[in-house]
Amino acid sequence: MAKRPAPRSSWWQPARQSAGGLLSALVAATVLLPVFAGAVDGKGPVTVKIQSTPIRDGKVSPYLFGNFIELLDDVAPAMWAEMLNDRSFEGVEPAARGNYFDGTPSFCDRQWDRSDTWSPDTEGPFNGARCANLAPTQDHPATLAQSGLAVKSGMTYRFSGYFRAEGTPLTVSVSLKTLLPDGSWMTLASAPLPGASDKWGKCSVSMASRGLTDRVVFELKVEGQGHLWADKLSLMPDDNVHGWRRDVVDVVKDLHPPMVRWGGSLIDPGGYRWKSGIGDRDARLPFRNEAWGRIDSNDVGIDEFCQFCEAVGAEPLICVSLADGAESAGELVEYCNGAAASTWGARRAAHGHPAPYRVKYWQVGNEIAGDKQEYLDQIGSFIREIKQAEPGAFVMSSYPAPGLLEVAGRELAFVCPHQYTRDLEFCEASLADLSEMIDTTPGCKHLKIAITEWNVSGGEWGLMRGRQMTLETALFNARHLHVMMRHCDKVEIATRSNMANSFCGATFETNPAGVLKRPSHFVMELYTRHARPLPLPVESGADGPDVFACASADRQSVTLFAVNPGKEPMEIRLAGEGFEKPLRIISAEAMCDTRDARQIDVMNHWVAPDRVKIASLKTSGETVTLPALSVAAISAEARE
Repeated sequence: MAKRPAPRSSWWQPARQSAGGLLSALVAATVLLPVFAGAVDGKGPVTVKIQSTPIRDGKVSPYLFGNFIELLDDVAPAMWAEMLNDRSFEGVEPAARGNYFDGTPSFCDRQWDRSDTWSPDTEGPFNGARCANLAPTQDHPATLAQSGLAVKSGMTYRFSGYFRAEGTPLTVSVSLKTLLPDGSWMTLASAPLPGASDKWGKCSVSMASRGLTDRVVFELKVEGQGHLWADKLSLMPDDNVHGWRRDVVDVVKDLHPPMVRWGGSLIDPGGYRWKSGIGDRDARLPFRNEAWGRIDSNDVGIDEFCQFCEAVGAEPLICVSLADGAESAGELVEYCNGAAASTWGARRAAHGHPAPYRVKYWQVGNEIAGDKQEYLDQIGSFIREIKQAEPGAFVMSSYPAPGLLEVAGRELAFVCPHQYTRDLEFCEASLADLSEMIDTTPGCKHLKIAITEWNVSGGEWGLMRGRQMTLETALFNARHLHVMMRHCDKVEIATRSNMANSFCGATFETNPAGVLKRPSHFVMELYTRHARPLPLPVESGADGPDVFACASADRQSVTLFAVNPGKEPMEIRLAGEGFEKPLRIISAEAMCDTRDARQIDVMNHWVAPDRVKIASLKTSGETVTLPALSVAAISAEARE
C-alpha cells in the first residue's frame, strides 16, 4: 500500500482535512414545478435590484466553469471505455485512503476471478512484471474470468490480447455470459481466437452481444493440453470515442465545460512522467500510484486527455511536473503543439495525431508553495522552455506568494491558488488579498487568477465524504461560483474538482452500465449555459437569496443567478435600475429537489437518478418563486 498522502496545505490554501440493475445515462428532463402563488408565509416578495453599470472592468469568463481530471483512484477509469481491470495482471491494490462512502467497490477493486486453472506468472511476461498462465489438461479446460461487466444488446465488443503457447494445439475462445435464475449460463457473445505460437503475438476479435444486462462475466477459455500465457487483455465497446466511454462523452458534451485541467497529486509530488504514457497503450508499463494508491494501467496519458478535450469541445489546461524538469516540460509542449516535422511533433504524429493539439494553458507544478526556494529557483527556466516551444503560451504558476511574483510575475499569465473549503468568507478575503498583492507588485498588474482546484473539501474521508453528493454541496458550489464571478476582473479560470467519481466529490458517477449525475453537475450546467459577460451590481437584502447578476454586452439581456439556501420557497421581484426599459423575466429554471422534501442531504441514486435536476419555474412578469434549497438561473430582458 502506498504511503498515505499528507493533508495538502499552503500559505494560500487552508489545510485539507485528514483522510476518508442496469441503468443508462439519463439526460436531465425539464419538469414544471408546482407554482408557489403570491407571497410565501405571508411575506411580500423580496426585491432584487439590478443596476445596469458593470461593477468591474473585467468580464465573466466562460473558463470559470471548467472541470478537472487527474489520475486519482477511479477518476479516469470511470470515464475510460476499458471493461477489464488489471489487464496486465500486475495485481489489484487498495486506494491509499480507504474512504468509500458506502463500502461499494469501484472498478479499480475488480479482480480476476480465482481459479485452479490459471495463475500469475513472472517468467517472461509481454509487458510489466507479470502475465497470466493458463494450464488446461485434456480432461479440464482452463478459464480466466472477470465478473461485474455490463453489455448492451446489439453492441459490438472488441477483444484483444497478447498470447504465447506451449504444448499440443490449443483451442482458445472468449465469451460474454450471464448467470440465469435457474443456475444455467446464457452466452451473450463469443468468438474463437486463432492459434498462438511460442512467441508473443497480438490477437483481436469482435463479438456482438445479443442481450442487455449488467451482470456479465468475461471468460477466456483454453482447451487442450499445455500452457497459454496471456497479457495486456482488453475489451472495449465499438462506440468508444478515442477510448473514452460514449455515454461519458455525451454527458460531458451536454454540460460543455469550457476548460478541463489535467494535473493533480500524481504530477507533483507523485513521480508521474508523461513520456511513459504515450504511444501504443499495450506497450506502456503499468505503475504504482504513489500519491493515491492503486496500480495504474497507464492507458490514459497526454494524448488521451487532449483527445477527450477535442471530443467534448473543451480547452485543455495541462499541469507539468516540476520534478520532471524544465527541459521535459518544453518537450511536452512541443509534443502537444509542434509541427509534425518537429522532433516531438513527429512522435505525436507517429502515435496517430498529425495535427497539433494547440494547448495554450500550461501550469508549472501542482500544489507547490510559491515561496519554496526550489520552485523559485526553477520557475524561470520552465517559463523559457515552455515559451520557446509555444511563444503564445499562457504560463501559470502553482500556489502564489509575494516572492514568486517578485521573481517571475512579469513572465507569468496566471497565479493559481486552490480553494477546498465551505468558508466562503475566507474565499472572498483571500481573493481580495491576492488581488491586492498583484496590484501592488511592480510589473504584475497584468496577472490573472486561476483557481485550478476547488470544492467544499479536499478531505472529509469516510462517511462525511458522502456530503459531496448532496444538494447541500451543490448550493455551496453555486455560492462559491458567485464569489469567483464577483472577482472576475482578476479571476478568469476555475476548474472544479473532480469530473468523475473521485470518492463522491465529482459532478457525476459511473458504473459499468451508465452515468449518474450528481446535484453539482446541474449547478455547473446552469452556470455554463446562462452566464453572460458583464457583471452587474445587484442587491437582495439581508433576508434575500445569494445572488449574482450578469448581462450581455448590449445590456439588453440579463441573467440573475439566485441561491435559496433556506427550507422555504422564496418569492422574488426583479427591479432594474439604469436600463433603458424595465426588466421583464422571460424564463427561469432551477436545480432543486423535484420532490420538495426540503432536506439538504438529498442526493440522486441509481434507483432515483433524476430526483435532483434542472426544472422549469413558472414566472409572472417581474416575479418568480424560488423553490426551497435551490439554485436558479433567471433570464430577463429590458423591454416594455
